[in-house]
Amino acid sequence: MRFFAVFFIFLNLAFANNGVLSLSEAFKLNTHSDSQGIFLKINLADRIYLYKDQIKVELNSNNITSLLNFPPTQTRENKEVIFKQLELFIPQLLLDDFIKNKQAKLNLVYQGCSEEGLCYRPVYVDYTLYKQNGIYVINSAKDQFKKQSEDEQIASDLSTQNIFITLVTFFGYGLLLALTPCILPMIPILSSLIAMKLKDKPSKKHSFYLSFVYVFFMSLAYAIAGALVGFAGANVQGLLQQPWIIITFASIFVLLSFSMFGLYDLQLPLKFQNYINKKIEGKNGVFGIAVMGFLSALIVGPCVAAPLAGALLYITNSGDVFLGGLSLFVMSFGMGMPLLLIGLGGSFLKSGAWVLKIKTFFGFIMLIMAVWMLERILSANIILMLYGVIGVFFVSFMGLFDEVKNNFDKFKKASMILILVYSLSILLGGFMGSKSLLKPLEFNLASKEIDTSLNFKTIKNLKELEQELQNSTQPIMLDFTAAWCENCKLLEEYTFKDTRVQNLLAKYTLLKADVTHNTQEDLELMKELNVFGPPVMIFFNKSEEKGRIIGYVDADEFLNRVP
Repeated sequence: MRFFAVFFIFLNLAFANNGVLSLSEAFKLNTHSDSQGIFLKINLADRIYLYKDQIKVELNSNNITSLLNFPPTQTRENKEVIFKQLELFIPQLLLDDFIKNKQAKLNLVYQGCSEEGLCYRPVYVDYTLYKQNGIYVINSAKDQFKKQSEDEQIASDLSTQNIFITLVTFFGYGLLLALTPCILPMIPILSSLIAMKLKDKPSKKHSFYLSFVYVFFMSLAYAIAGALVGFAGANVQGLLQQPWIIITFASIFVLLSFSMFGLYDLQLPLKFQNYINKKIEGKNGVFGIAVMGFLSALIVGPCVAAPLAGALLYITNSGDVFLGGLSLFVMSFGMGMPLLLIGLGGSFLKSGAWVLKIKTFFGFIMLIMAVWMLERILSANIILMLYGVIGVFFVSFMGLFDEVKNNFDKFKKASMILILVYSLSILLGGFMGSKSLLKPLEFNLASKEIDTSLNFKTIKNLKELEQELQNSTQPIMLDFTAAWCENCKLLEEYTFKDTRVQNLLAKYTLLKADVTHNTQEDLELMKELNVFGPPVMIFFNKSEEKGRIIGYVDADEFLNRVP
Protein backbone atom coordinates (compact mmCIF):
# COMPACT_ATOMS: atom_id res chain seq x y z
CA MET A 1 0.00 0.00 0.00
CA ARG A 2 3.01 2.33 0.28
CA PHE A 3 3.07 2.67 -3.50
CA PHE A 4 -0.57 3.83 -3.54
CA ALA A 5 0.12 6.34 -0.77
CA VAL A 6 3.11 7.85 -2.55
CA PHE A 7 1.14 8.09 -5.79
CA PHE A 8 -1.73 10.00 -4.18
CA ILE A 9 0.72 12.36 -2.44
CA PHE A 10 2.05 13.28 -5.90
CA LEU A 11 -1.53 13.67 -7.07
CA ASN A 12 -2.26 16.19 -4.32
CA LEU A 13 0.90 18.11 -5.15
CA ALA A 14 -0.26 18.26 -8.76
CA PHE A 15 -3.57 19.82 -7.72
CA ALA A 16 -1.68 22.53 -5.90
CA ASN A 17 0.13 23.61 -9.09
CA ASN A 18 -2.43 25.91 -10.67
CA GLY A 19 -0.15 28.74 -11.83
CA VAL A 20 -0.09 27.88 -15.53
CA LEU A 21 -0.92 30.78 -17.84
CA SER A 22 -3.56 30.30 -20.50
CA LEU A 23 -2.78 31.01 -24.15
CA SER A 24 -4.49 34.39 -24.03
CA GLU A 25 -2.51 35.34 -20.92
CA ALA A 26 0.83 34.14 -22.26
CA PHE A 27 0.49 35.64 -25.76
CA LYS A 28 -1.42 38.89 -26.33
CA LEU A 29 -1.81 39.53 -30.05
CA ASN A 30 -2.61 42.96 -31.48
CA THR A 31 -2.73 44.25 -35.06
CA HIS A 32 -3.09 47.60 -36.77
CA SER A 33 -2.43 49.11 -40.19
CA ASP A 34 -1.65 52.50 -41.72
CA SER A 35 -0.44 53.92 -45.00
CA GLN A 36 2.97 52.31 -44.46
CA GLY A 37 1.73 48.75 -44.03
CA ILE A 38 0.50 46.21 -41.46
CA PHE A 39 1.86 45.63 -37.94
CA LEU A 40 1.53 42.30 -36.11
CA LYS A 41 2.47 42.55 -32.43
CA ILE A 42 2.60 39.76 -29.82
CA ASN A 43 3.26 40.83 -26.23
CA LEU A 44 4.72 37.95 -24.22
CA ALA A 45 4.14 37.41 -20.52
CA ASP A 46 7.08 37.17 -18.12
CA ARG A 47 9.28 34.08 -18.72
CA ILE A 48 7.38 33.27 -21.94
CA TYR A 49 9.19 33.01 -25.24
CA LEU A 50 8.50 32.23 -28.93
CA TYR A 51 10.45 29.87 -31.16
CA LYS A 52 11.65 31.83 -34.18
CA ASP A 53 11.57 28.78 -36.46
CA GLN A 54 7.91 28.15 -35.53
CA ILE A 55 6.77 31.61 -36.69
CA LYS A 56 5.28 31.69 -40.16
CA VAL A 57 3.47 34.43 -42.07
CA GLU A 58 1.59 33.65 -45.28
CA LEU A 59 -0.05 36.06 -47.66
CA ASN A 60 -2.49 34.43 -50.06
CA SER A 61 -0.77 31.08 -49.31
CA ASN A 62 2.67 32.55 -50.12
CA ASN A 63 5.22 32.21 -47.32
CA ILE A 64 6.70 35.68 -46.76
CA THR A 65 8.37 34.95 -43.39
CA SER A 66 11.91 35.25 -44.74
CA LEU A 67 11.11 38.72 -46.15
CA LEU A 68 10.29 40.16 -42.70
CA ASN A 69 12.59 41.67 -40.09
CA PHE A 70 12.71 39.95 -36.68
CA PRO A 71 13.83 41.40 -33.33
CA PRO A 72 17.05 40.16 -31.64
CA THR A 73 16.89 36.56 -30.41
CA GLN A 74 18.36 34.50 -27.57
CA THR A 75 19.33 30.83 -27.54
CA ARG A 76 17.44 28.13 -25.68
CA GLU A 77 18.37 24.47 -26.27
CA ASN A 78 20.21 25.40 -29.49
CA LYS A 79 17.16 27.22 -30.86
CA GLU A 80 16.56 30.92 -31.45
CA VAL A 81 13.83 32.31 -29.21
CA ILE A 82 12.20 35.70 -28.71
CA PHE A 83 11.30 37.22 -25.32
CA LYS A 84 9.06 40.12 -24.26
CA GLN A 85 7.65 41.16 -27.63
CA LEU A 86 7.47 40.16 -31.28
CA GLU A 87 6.57 42.91 -33.75
CA LEU A 88 6.43 42.12 -37.45
CA PHE A 89 5.97 44.82 -40.07
CA ILE A 90 4.63 44.00 -43.54
CA PRO A 91 5.29 47.03 -45.77
CA GLN A 92 2.73 48.35 -48.22
CA LEU A 93 4.96 47.62 -51.22
CA LEU A 94 5.23 43.96 -50.24
CA LEU A 95 1.47 43.74 -49.82
CA ASP A 96 0.91 45.24 -53.28
CA ASP A 97 3.29 42.71 -54.83
CA PHE A 98 1.38 39.69 -53.48
CA ILE A 99 -2.19 41.03 -53.50
CA LYS A 100 -3.67 41.32 -56.98
CA ASN A 101 -7.31 41.64 -55.92
CA LYS A 102 -9.06 43.92 -53.48
CA GLN A 103 -9.24 41.18 -50.86
CA ALA A 104 -6.60 38.81 -49.51
CA LYS A 105 -5.91 36.32 -46.72
CA LEU A 106 -3.19 36.74 -44.13
CA ASN A 107 -2.19 33.76 -41.96
CA LEU A 108 0.03 33.86 -38.87
CA VAL A 109 1.40 30.79 -37.07
CA TYR A 110 3.44 30.79 -33.87
CA GLN A 111 4.33 28.56 -30.93
CA GLY A 112 5.99 29.31 -27.62
CA CYS A 113 6.94 27.95 -24.21
CA SER A 114 7.54 29.07 -20.65
CA GLU A 115 10.86 28.80 -18.86
CA GLU A 116 9.12 26.48 -16.36
CA GLY A 117 9.12 23.81 -19.06
CA LEU A 118 5.53 24.07 -20.35
CA CYS A 119 5.14 24.42 -24.11
CA TYR A 120 1.92 25.65 -25.68
CA ARG A 121 0.30 24.25 -28.76
CA PRO A 122 0.81 25.98 -32.14
CA VAL A 123 -1.58 28.89 -32.74
CA TYR A 124 -3.09 29.57 -36.16
CA VAL A 125 -4.50 33.05 -36.77
CA ASP A 126 -6.42 33.89 -39.96
CA TYR A 127 -7.16 37.44 -41.16
CA THR A 128 -8.94 38.92 -44.14
CA LEU A 129 -7.36 41.99 -45.78
CA TYR A 130 -9.07 44.49 -48.03
CA LYS A 131 -7.88 47.81 -49.40
CA GLN A 132 -9.78 50.95 -48.44
CA ASN A 133 -8.64 54.48 -49.30
CA GLY A 134 -5.16 53.19 -50.08
CA ILE A 135 -4.78 51.37 -46.73
CA TYR A 136 -5.02 47.63 -46.12
CA VAL A 137 -7.60 47.08 -43.41
CA ILE A 138 -7.41 43.95 -41.24
CA ASN A 139 -10.54 42.07 -40.28
CA SER A 140 -9.76 40.11 -37.11
CA ALA A 141 -11.23 36.64 -37.15
CA LYS A 142 -13.56 36.05 -34.20
CA ASP A 143 -12.11 32.57 -33.86
CA GLN A 144 -8.35 33.11 -33.87
CA PHE A 145 -7.56 29.45 -33.92
CA LYS A 146 -7.57 27.17 -36.89
CA LYS A 147 -10.36 24.63 -36.84
CA GLN A 148 -8.92 21.79 -34.84
CA SER A 149 -9.47 18.09 -34.82
CA GLU A 150 -10.82 16.60 -31.62
CA ASP A 151 -7.41 15.46 -30.39
CA GLU A 152 -5.90 18.90 -31.06
CA GLN A 153 -8.69 20.54 -29.06
CA ILE A 154 -8.08 18.18 -26.16
CA ALA A 155 -4.34 18.90 -26.31
CA SER A 156 -5.20 22.61 -26.26
CA ASP A 157 -7.41 22.17 -23.21
CA LEU A 158 -4.58 20.37 -21.41
CA SER A 159 -2.31 23.36 -21.94
CA THR A 160 -4.81 25.98 -20.79
CA GLN A 161 -7.29 24.50 -18.32
CA ASN A 162 -6.95 24.26 -14.56
CA ILE A 163 -5.37 20.89 -13.75
CA PHE A 164 -8.26 19.81 -11.54
CA ILE A 165 -10.77 20.50 -14.31
CA THR A 166 -8.51 18.68 -16.77
CA LEU A 167 -8.36 15.53 -14.64
CA VAL A 168 -12.10 15.53 -13.97
CA THR A 169 -12.68 15.90 -17.72
CA PHE A 170 -10.40 12.98 -18.50
CA PHE A 171 -12.15 10.86 -15.91
CA GLY A 172 -15.38 11.63 -17.76
CA TYR A 173 -13.75 10.60 -21.03
CA GLY A 174 -12.82 7.32 -19.37
CA LEU A 175 -16.41 6.67 -18.30
CA LEU A 176 -17.58 7.24 -21.89
CA LEU A 177 -14.94 4.81 -23.18
CA ALA A 178 -15.72 2.18 -20.52
CA LEU A 179 -17.83 -0.04 -22.77
CA THR A 180 -15.74 0.17 -25.91
CA PRO A 181 -14.14 -2.91 -27.51
CA CYS A 182 -10.94 -2.00 -25.62
CA ILE A 183 -12.40 -2.64 -22.19
CA LEU A 184 -14.96 -5.39 -22.79
CA PRO A 185 -12.33 -8.17 -23.18
CA MET A 186 -10.92 -7.28 -19.76
CA ILE A 187 -14.21 -8.07 -18.00
CA PRO A 188 -13.99 -11.87 -18.46
CA ILE A 189 -10.25 -11.78 -17.76
CA LEU A 190 -10.73 -10.06 -14.41
CA SER A 191 -13.75 -12.23 -13.56
CA SER A 192 -11.73 -15.36 -14.22
CA LEU A 193 -8.79 -14.14 -12.16
CA ILE A 194 -11.06 -13.35 -9.21
CA ALA A 195 -12.72 -16.75 -9.48
CA MET A 196 -9.32 -18.43 -9.50
CA LYS A 197 -7.87 -16.41 -6.62
CA LEU A 198 -10.87 -16.62 -4.29
CA LYS A 199 -11.53 -20.30 -4.97
CA ASP A 200 -13.99 -21.44 -2.27
CA LYS A 201 -13.35 -18.48 0.06
CA PRO A 202 -15.55 -15.70 -1.33
CA SER A 203 -15.19 -12.18 0.02
CA LYS A 204 -16.69 -9.04 -1.46
CA LYS A 205 -14.02 -6.93 0.23
CA HIS A 206 -11.21 -9.09 -1.14
CA SER A 207 -12.66 -9.31 -4.65
CA PHE A 208 -13.07 -5.52 -4.79
CA TYR A 209 -9.48 -5.10 -3.61
CA LEU A 210 -8.26 -7.42 -6.39
CA SER A 211 -10.31 -5.45 -8.92
CA PHE A 212 -8.85 -2.20 -7.64
CA VAL A 213 -5.31 -3.56 -8.01
CA TYR A 214 -6.09 -4.73 -11.56
CA VAL A 215 -7.57 -1.36 -12.57
CA PHE A 216 -4.81 0.61 -10.86
CA PHE A 217 -2.04 -1.20 -12.72
CA MET A 218 -4.04 -1.14 -15.95
CA SER A 219 -4.21 2.65 -15.56
CA LEU A 220 -0.54 2.80 -14.65
CA ALA A 221 0.29 0.95 -17.87
CA TYR A 222 -1.69 3.45 -19.94
CA ALA A 223 0.05 6.34 -18.20
CA ILE A 224 3.57 4.95 -18.62
CA ALA A 225 3.02 3.79 -22.19
CA GLY A 226 1.34 7.08 -23.07
CA ALA A 227 4.21 9.07 -21.64
CA LEU A 228 6.73 6.97 -23.58
CA VAL A 229 4.67 7.23 -26.77
CA GLY A 230 4.26 10.97 -26.57
CA PHE A 231 7.80 11.65 -25.44
CA ALA A 232 9.59 9.30 -27.83
CA GLY A 233 7.09 9.36 -30.71
CA ALA A 234 6.84 5.55 -30.76
CA ASN A 235 3.79 3.34 -30.64
CA VAL A 236 4.46 1.24 -27.53
CA GLN A 237 1.16 -0.62 -27.72
CA GLY A 238 1.76 -1.41 -31.35
CA LEU A 239 5.22 -2.77 -30.57
CA LEU A 240 3.56 -5.23 -28.18
CA GLN A 241 1.42 -6.67 -30.97
CA GLN A 242 4.25 -8.81 -32.32
CA PRO A 243 3.19 -12.42 -33.00
CA TRP A 244 5.47 -13.96 -30.36
CA ILE A 245 4.05 -11.63 -27.69
CA ILE A 246 0.47 -12.41 -28.70
CA ILE A 247 1.17 -16.16 -28.66
CA THR A 248 2.82 -15.87 -25.23
CA PHE A 249 -0.12 -13.97 -23.79
CA ALA A 250 -2.64 -16.39 -25.35
CA SER A 251 -0.65 -19.27 -23.86
CA ILE A 252 -0.96 -17.68 -20.44
CA PHE A 253 -4.74 -17.65 -20.89
CA VAL A 254 -4.68 -21.33 -21.84
CA LEU A 255 -2.58 -22.23 -18.78
CA LEU A 256 -4.90 -20.26 -16.53
CA SER A 257 -7.95 -21.95 -18.03
CA PHE A 258 -6.52 -25.46 -17.51
CA SER A 259 -5.83 -24.62 -13.88
CA MET A 260 -9.47 -23.59 -13.47
CA PHE A 261 -10.53 -26.98 -14.85
CA GLY A 262 -8.62 -28.52 -11.94
CA LEU A 263 -6.00 -30.19 -14.11
CA TYR A 264 -3.21 -28.66 -12.01
CA ASP A 265 -2.36 -25.75 -9.74
CA LEU A 266 -0.18 -23.16 -11.41
CA GLN A 267 3.10 -22.98 -9.54
CA LEU A 268 6.81 -22.66 -10.14
CA PRO A 269 9.35 -25.44 -9.48
CA LEU A 270 9.84 -26.47 -5.86
CA LYS A 271 13.01 -24.45 -5.33
CA PHE A 272 10.97 -21.27 -5.96
CA GLN A 273 7.99 -22.31 -3.83
CA ASN A 274 9.05 -20.54 -0.64
CA TYR A 275 9.82 -17.32 -2.46
CA ILE A 276 6.53 -17.36 -4.34
CA ASN A 277 4.56 -18.14 -1.19
CA LYS A 278 6.07 -15.12 0.54
CA LYS A 279 5.74 -12.71 -2.37
CA ILE A 280 2.43 -13.78 -3.89
CA GLU A 281 0.50 -16.16 -1.69
CA GLY A 282 1.15 -14.04 1.35
CA LYS A 283 -0.36 -11.06 -0.44
CA ASN A 284 -3.39 -12.91 -1.75
CA GLY A 285 -2.05 -13.07 -5.27
CA VAL A 286 -1.88 -9.29 -5.70
CA PHE A 287 1.34 -9.50 -7.71
CA GLY A 288 -0.21 -11.74 -10.35
CA ILE A 289 -3.32 -9.55 -10.60
CA ALA A 290 -1.15 -6.45 -10.95
CA VAL A 291 0.95 -7.98 -13.73
CA MET A 292 -2.15 -9.14 -15.60
CA GLY A 293 -3.75 -5.71 -15.30
CA PHE A 294 -0.60 -4.02 -16.58
CA LEU A 295 -0.22 -6.39 -19.53
CA SER A 296 -3.93 -6.38 -20.38
CA ALA A 297 -3.87 -2.63 -20.96
CA LEU A 298 -0.96 -2.90 -23.39
CA ILE A 299 -1.79 -6.13 -25.21
CA VAL A 300 -5.50 -6.90 -24.86
CA GLY A 301 -6.90 -3.44 -25.45
CA PRO A 302 -4.72 -1.33 -27.75
CA CYS A 303 -7.19 1.33 -28.88
CA VAL A 304 -6.64 4.98 -29.69
CA ALA A 305 -9.50 7.38 -29.12
CA ALA A 306 -9.47 11.18 -29.24
CA PRO A 307 -8.79 11.71 -25.50
CA LEU A 308 -5.82 9.35 -25.59
CA ALA A 309 -4.48 10.91 -28.79
CA GLY A 310 -5.02 14.40 -27.38
CA ALA A 311 -2.99 13.62 -24.27
CA LEU A 312 -0.21 12.09 -26.38
CA LEU A 313 -0.21 15.12 -28.68
CA TYR A 314 0.06 17.40 -25.65
CA ILE A 315 3.01 15.40 -24.28
CA THR A 316 4.74 15.51 -27.66
CA ASN A 317 4.28 19.26 -28.12
CA SER A 318 4.98 20.35 -24.56
CA GLY A 319 7.26 17.68 -23.14
CA ASP A 320 5.06 17.75 -20.01
CA VAL A 321 5.13 14.01 -19.36
CA PHE A 322 3.75 14.31 -15.82
CA LEU A 323 0.47 16.09 -16.65
CA GLY A 324 -0.08 14.04 -19.80
CA GLY A 325 0.63 10.76 -18.04
CA LEU A 326 -1.52 11.72 -15.05
CA SER A 327 -4.41 12.58 -17.36
CA LEU A 328 -4.12 9.18 -19.03
CA PHE A 329 -4.02 7.49 -15.63
CA VAL A 330 -7.23 9.20 -14.54
CA MET A 331 -8.91 8.48 -17.88
CA SER A 332 -7.95 4.81 -17.66
CA PHE A 333 -9.30 4.62 -14.13
CA GLY A 334 -12.61 5.91 -15.45
CA MET A 335 -12.50 3.24 -18.14
CA GLY A 336 -11.99 0.66 -15.40
CA MET A 337 -15.16 1.47 -13.46
CA PRO A 338 -17.06 -1.55 -14.88
CA LEU A 339 -14.17 -3.70 -13.71
CA LEU A 340 -14.52 -2.36 -10.19
CA LEU A 341 -18.20 -3.29 -10.31
CA ILE A 342 -17.10 -6.83 -11.18
CA GLY A 343 -15.16 -6.81 -7.92
CA LEU A 344 -18.23 -5.80 -5.93
CA GLY A 345 -20.01 -8.87 -7.24
CA GLY A 346 -17.12 -11.22 -6.58
CA SER A 347 -18.67 -12.69 -3.46
CA PHE A 348 -21.23 -14.65 -5.47
CA LEU A 349 -18.65 -17.46 -5.60
CA LYS A 350 -20.06 -19.33 -2.63
CA SER A 351 -18.69 -22.70 -1.60
CA GLY A 352 -20.27 -25.89 -2.88
CA ALA A 353 -20.78 -27.68 -6.18
CA TRP A 354 -21.95 -24.47 -7.86
CA VAL A 355 -18.55 -22.82 -7.47
CA LEU A 356 -16.94 -25.67 -9.44
CA LYS A 357 -19.27 -24.98 -12.37
CA ILE A 358 -18.47 -21.28 -12.15
CA LYS A 359 -14.74 -21.98 -12.21
CA THR A 360 -15.22 -24.26 -15.22
CA PHE A 361 -17.27 -21.59 -16.97
CA PHE A 362 -14.55 -19.00 -16.44
CA GLY A 363 -11.98 -21.52 -17.62
CA PHE A 364 -13.73 -21.61 -20.99
CA ILE A 365 -13.93 -17.81 -20.97
CA MET A 366 -10.14 -17.77 -20.69
CA LEU A 367 -9.88 -20.16 -23.64
CA ILE A 368 -12.15 -17.91 -25.69
CA MET A 369 -9.94 -14.94 -24.80
CA ALA A 370 -6.89 -16.88 -25.96
CA VAL A 371 -8.50 -17.53 -29.35
CA TRP A 372 -9.65 -13.90 -29.52
CA MET A 373 -6.03 -12.84 -29.04
CA LEU A 374 -4.92 -15.17 -31.84
CA GLU A 375 -7.38 -13.53 -34.26
CA ARG A 376 -4.64 -10.99 -34.89
CA ILE A 377 -2.25 -13.52 -36.40
CA LEU A 378 -4.39 -16.49 -37.58
CA SER A 379 -6.80 -16.69 -40.52
CA ALA A 380 -10.50 -16.21 -39.83
CA ASN A 381 -11.54 -19.76 -40.77
CA ILE A 382 -9.02 -21.30 -38.35
CA ILE A 383 -10.34 -19.02 -35.60
CA LEU A 384 -13.87 -20.23 -36.39
CA MET A 385 -12.78 -23.86 -36.05
CA LEU A 386 -11.10 -23.16 -32.70
CA TYR A 387 -14.26 -21.48 -31.38
CA GLY A 388 -16.25 -24.50 -32.53
CA VAL A 389 -13.96 -26.92 -30.71
CA ILE A 390 -14.23 -24.84 -27.52
CA GLY A 391 -18.02 -24.88 -27.83
CA VAL A 392 -18.14 -28.68 -28.10
CA PHE A 393 -16.00 -29.13 -24.98
CA PHE A 394 -17.99 -26.43 -23.19
CA VAL A 395 -21.34 -28.23 -23.46
CA SER A 396 -19.71 -31.49 -22.42
CA PHE A 397 -18.18 -29.99 -19.28
CA MET A 398 -21.25 -27.90 -18.40
CA GLY A 399 -23.74 -30.77 -18.27
CA LEU A 400 -24.97 -31.87 -21.68
CA PHE A 401 -24.73 -35.51 -20.66
CA ASP A 402 -25.89 -35.06 -17.05
CA GLU A 403 -29.00 -36.84 -15.81
CA VAL A 404 -32.22 -34.80 -16.05
CA LYS A 405 -33.98 -34.50 -12.69
CA ASN A 406 -36.24 -31.45 -12.98
CA ASN A 407 -37.46 -28.73 -15.35
CA PHE A 408 -34.39 -26.61 -14.77
CA ASP A 409 -32.21 -29.51 -15.91
CA LYS A 410 -34.36 -29.82 -19.04
CA PHE A 411 -33.93 -26.11 -19.80
CA LYS A 412 -30.18 -26.38 -19.25
CA LYS A 413 -29.88 -29.44 -21.50
CA ALA A 414 -31.88 -27.73 -24.26
CA SER A 415 -29.57 -24.71 -24.02
CA MET A 416 -26.53 -26.95 -24.22
CA ILE A 417 -27.95 -28.67 -27.34
CA LEU A 418 -28.42 -25.26 -29.03
CA ILE A 419 -24.85 -24.28 -28.17
CA LEU A 420 -23.63 -27.64 -29.50
CA VAL A 421 -25.48 -27.16 -32.79
CA TYR A 422 -24.02 -23.68 -33.21
CA SER A 423 -20.54 -24.89 -32.27
CA LEU A 424 -20.70 -27.68 -34.86
CA SER A 425 -21.91 -25.20 -37.48
CA ILE A 426 -18.98 -22.81 -36.96
CA LEU A 427 -16.60 -25.78 -36.81
CA LEU A 428 -17.93 -27.02 -40.17
CA GLY A 429 -18.06 -23.48 -41.58
CA GLY A 430 -14.44 -22.81 -40.65
CA PHE A 431 -13.37 -26.14 -42.17
CA MET A 432 -15.13 -25.20 -45.43
CA GLY A 433 -13.55 -21.73 -45.53
CA SER A 434 -16.21 -19.53 -43.93
CA LYS A 435 -15.04 -16.47 -42.00
CA SER A 436 -18.20 -15.24 -40.27
CA LEU A 437 -19.29 -16.16 -36.74
CA LEU A 438 -22.81 -14.90 -37.48
CA LYS A 439 -23.17 -16.67 -40.85
CA PRO A 440 -20.84 -19.67 -40.64
CA LEU A 441 -22.67 -21.77 -43.25
CA GLU A 442 -22.55 -19.22 -46.08
CA PHE A 443 -19.31 -20.60 -47.50
CA ASN A 444 -21.07 -21.81 -50.68
CA LEU A 445 -22.28 -18.30 -51.45
CA ALA A 446 -18.97 -16.59 -50.88
CA SER A 447 -18.08 -16.51 -54.56
CA LYS A 448 -21.44 -15.00 -55.51
CA GLU A 449 -21.30 -12.10 -53.09
CA ILE A 450 -20.84 -8.65 -54.53
CA ASP A 451 -17.80 -6.94 -53.11
CA THR A 452 -19.05 -3.75 -51.47
CA SER A 453 -15.76 -2.88 -49.77
CA LEU A 454 -13.99 0.38 -50.52
CA ASN A 455 -11.01 0.29 -52.83
CA PHE A 456 -8.03 1.36 -50.72
CA LYS A 457 -4.51 1.66 -52.03
CA THR A 458 -1.90 0.62 -49.47
CA ILE A 459 1.07 2.90 -48.87
CA LYS A 460 4.13 1.71 -46.96
CA ASN A 461 6.15 4.81 -46.19
CA LEU A 462 6.27 8.59 -46.16
CA LYS A 463 7.73 8.80 -49.68
CA GLU A 464 4.76 6.94 -51.17
CA LEU A 465 2.36 9.24 -49.33
CA GLU A 466 4.11 12.34 -50.67
CA GLN A 467 3.88 10.98 -54.21
CA GLU A 468 0.16 10.37 -53.80
CA LEU A 469 -0.40 13.85 -52.40
CA GLN A 470 1.43 15.40 -55.34
CA ASN A 471 -0.19 13.32 -58.08
CA SER A 472 -3.79 13.01 -56.92
CA THR A 473 -6.37 15.29 -58.50
CA GLN A 474 -8.97 14.35 -55.86
CA PRO A 475 -9.16 14.88 -52.12
CA ILE A 476 -7.42 12.09 -50.21
CA MET A 477 -8.40 10.07 -47.15
CA LEU A 478 -5.56 8.19 -45.44
CA ASP A 479 -6.72 5.43 -43.09
CA PHE A 480 -4.31 4.14 -40.43
CA THR A 481 -5.28 0.58 -39.49
CA ALA A 482 -3.85 -2.62 -37.99
CA ALA A 483 -4.87 -6.26 -37.70
CA TRP A 484 -4.91 -6.02 -33.89
CA CYS A 485 -7.08 -2.88 -33.83
CA GLU A 486 -10.65 -3.74 -32.76
CA ASN A 487 -12.04 -0.31 -33.62
CA CYS A 488 -10.56 -0.63 -37.11
CA LYS A 489 -12.58 -3.82 -37.61
CA LEU A 490 -15.73 -2.02 -36.51
CA LEU A 491 -15.07 0.77 -39.01
CA GLU A 492 -14.62 -1.70 -41.85
CA GLU A 493 -17.62 -3.81 -40.86
CA TYR A 494 -20.14 -1.04 -40.25
CA THR A 495 -19.07 2.52 -41.11
CA PHE A 496 -17.27 1.85 -44.41
CA LYS A 497 -20.05 -0.45 -45.63
CA ASP A 498 -22.72 2.21 -45.23
CA THR A 499 -24.01 3.27 -48.67
CA ARG A 500 -23.92 6.98 -47.80
CA VAL A 501 -20.30 6.75 -46.66
CA GLN A 502 -19.32 4.87 -49.80
CA ASN A 503 -21.02 7.46 -52.01
CA LEU A 504 -19.14 10.24 -50.23
CA LEU A 505 -15.77 8.47 -50.36
CA ALA A 506 -16.21 7.75 -54.08
CA LYS A 507 -15.02 11.34 -54.55
CA TYR A 508 -11.80 10.61 -52.64
CA THR A 509 -8.56 8.85 -53.37
CA LEU A 510 -8.46 6.24 -50.60
CA LEU A 511 -5.13 5.34 -49.05
CA LYS A 512 -4.43 2.85 -46.27
CA ALA A 513 -1.42 2.58 -43.97
CA ASP A 514 -1.32 -0.83 -42.31
CA VAL A 515 0.85 -0.48 -39.18
CA THR A 516 0.26 -4.00 -37.88
CA HIS A 517 3.95 -4.86 -37.69
CA ASN A 518 5.26 -1.44 -36.57
CA THR A 519 8.19 -1.40 -38.95
CA GLN A 520 10.61 1.52 -38.98
CA GLU A 521 8.78 2.92 -42.01
CA ASP A 522 5.46 2.66 -40.13
CA LEU A 523 6.88 4.54 -37.16
CA GLU A 524 8.38 7.27 -39.35
CA LEU A 525 5.06 7.77 -41.15
CA MET A 526 3.13 7.91 -37.86
CA LYS A 527 5.61 10.30 -36.28
CA GLU A 528 5.52 12.65 -39.26
CA LEU A 529 1.71 12.88 -39.10
CA ASN A 530 1.41 12.88 -35.28
CA VAL A 531 -0.46 9.56 -35.29
CA PHE A 532 -0.09 7.53 -32.11
CA GLY A 533 -2.06 4.46 -33.12
CA PRO A 534 -4.98 3.32 -35.26
CA PRO A 535 -7.70 3.98 -36.16
CA VAL A 536 -7.01 7.47 -37.52
CA MET A 537 -8.45 8.86 -40.75
CA ILE A 538 -6.69 11.95 -42.15
CA PHE A 539 -8.21 14.04 -44.94
CA PHE A 540 -6.06 15.98 -47.41
CA ASN A 541 -6.85 18.41 -50.18
CA LYS A 542 -4.11 19.71 -52.46
CA SER A 543 -1.45 18.26 -50.13
CA GLU A 544 -2.84 20.17 -47.14
CA GLU A 545 -4.39 18.37 -44.18
CA LYS A 546 -8.01 19.45 -43.73
CA GLY A 547 -8.95 17.40 -40.71
CA ARG A 548 -8.86 13.99 -39.07
CA ILE A 549 -11.14 11.53 -37.32
CA ILE A 550 -9.74 9.44 -34.47
CA GLY A 551 -11.26 6.24 -33.14
CA TYR A 552 -14.44 4.44 -34.10
CA VAL A 553 -17.38 6.53 -35.32
CA ASP A 554 -20.62 5.29 -36.82
CA ALA A 555 -21.76 6.27 -40.30
CA ASP A 556 -23.80 9.29 -39.18
CA GLU A 557 -20.97 10.76 -37.13
CA PHE A 558 -18.47 10.03 -39.90
CA LEU A 559 -20.59 11.95 -42.42
CA ASN A 560 -20.88 14.89 -40.02
CA ARG A 561 -17.18 15.06 -39.27
CA VAL A 562 -15.69 14.70 -42.76
CA PRO A 563 -14.16 18.13 -43.50
